[in-house]
Amino acid sequence: MKSATVLMAAAVVLASTMASADEVLEVHEDRAVGGGFGGLSGFMLGAAAGGPIGALVGGGIGYLVGQGAQQAAGLEQTLYVVKRDDGSISRIRTSDGGFLQGQHIERNGAQVTASAK
Repeated sequence: MKSATVLMAAAVVLASTMASADEVLEVHEDRAVGGGFGGLSGFMLGAAAGGPIGALVGGGIGYLVGQGAQQAAGLEQTLYVVKRDDGSISRIRTSDGGFLQGQHIERNGAQVTASAK
């Protein structure tokens, strides 16, 4: 009986922290995925072709080309800087660009929705 009570209390505590109302502070375009993939690819090709210096140059050029390719393909994401209820700041990346600065959102695990607040 005691273990059931403890498990129920733990479930209530975990469920209460899963959903929270947060405020969007800033909205930015985000091309980090394309930049990261391009930078890594350029780094490897540059290292194979020119050694350590080639790796650095290839990584930098690959990063810029990767960001440009992501933008040209129309696959940009949106980066939201969010203030949580407890006052901490977090960042959320999503392909949904539907939230505005100052808007309240609710996060339930990985799902982000507009808040009725």
